[in-house]
Amino acid sequence: MATMKSSTQWQYLVRVCVYTMVLVVLQAQWISELPRLAMRGDLLLPLMFGIAIEWPPVLSVLWAFLWGYIMDTLSGKFWGLHVGSYLIAVCMVNIASEKFEFHNPVYQMIFVGLCALGQSLVLGFFLLFEPAGTVVLANNWNSLLLRTLIMTILSPLIIYPIWNGK
Repeated sequence: MATMKSSTQWQYLVRVCVYTMVLVVLQAQWISELPRLAMRGDLLLPLMFGIAIEWPPVLSVLWAFLWGYIMDTLSGKFWGLHVGSYLIAVCMVNIASEKFEFHNPVYQMIFVGLCALGQSLVLGFFLLFEPAGTVVLANNWNSLLLRTLIMTILSPLIIYPIWNGK
């Protein structure tokens, strides 16, 4: 019986790893190439939320740090954005997990939306210091708010494969 449970845990871990890698490839090859900033949502932010729901705090923090580091390396700019936002998302879930039912899609959307808003605000202030940042300032903020809304709406769909059928 113990080997069956161990086998199921390994299958779950492999499934999560493959799912994470698929999201990373989508993020790096397709999402980051979209012409509008508003459409360049972060697919791994809701994933980290789902990981934090299902996994123990230490493992979810390590997972967030690892994949945040990988995403920061792939992005090539603004080192620390992904690591910081993923770690904050995981910590928020672990702190609030006793008070909220995070398997409810509404709570998922609210918390991922808050994390996405924070990530968009930090990204917006970073864009202020980019060359020509003040010229397109209003357009950037509108795009970042739309990006937050899109990430908020998509979050239950991204989280669902992490906890479905565990």
